[in-house]
Amino acid sequence: MKVKLWTIVYTKGGEMDDSIEMELASLASAERDRSFLLVKGLGRAVCLTYMVNTALVFPWYRRSPLPYVPSGRPQVDRVLRLLEGRPGKVADLGSGDGRIVCAVASQGFRADGYELNPFLLGYSRLLAHRKGLASQATFHRRDLFEADLRQYRNIVIYGEPVILRRLEQKLAEEVTSGSRVICCRYKLPTWAPTTTLGEGIETIYVYDKV
Repeated sequence: MKVKLWTIVYTKGGEMDDSIEMELASLASAERDRSFLLVKGLGRAVCLTYMVNTALVFPWYRRSPLPYVPSGRPQVDRVLRLLEGRPGKVADLGSGDGRIVCAVASQGFRADGYELNPFLLGYSRLLAHRKGLASQATFHRRDLFEADLRQYRNIVIYGEPVILRRLEQKLAEEVTSGSRVICCRYKLPTWAPTTTLGEGIETIYVYDKV
């Protein structure tokens, strides 16, 4: 803690020198201003953090139990490797910021992303437009359980175990023969994967429908 020592000069009448009194008043005012700016800055930081969490991290209005977790570059590369040479359209269920859909579309696939969060949806569409992929990458604000999976030969999913238990039945009913389901991080509860790539939280589980 810094302590400033002041020599207070008094006039003959015992009054403080005017210049010192003014300087002390100025310092007190500056200290109040710094305190105000600090409190204001902290308030803004808290508000910004809350807004980001509400808009991106938390499931949108709790209509879906899928939080926003961006895919890392290694995970995106593995998905592209698993889709290489495969026919048909690609669906990304819970597409987040659209990076997988755009990466897939850049390889010549027609790809659809399904996402409820309007902020992430807007960002995804902007990303596709900036990359010149708007004709190949389409994003839908729709619950993934409302998507018609029969039109896709390739389905990418990042889902928590609680949602994969529900989604497994839909996949069993709608995924057609010859299709491939790719689950990032978490595996389907009862299906046996055809193969796996990566390890730990970067593991990808692959299911080929016979």
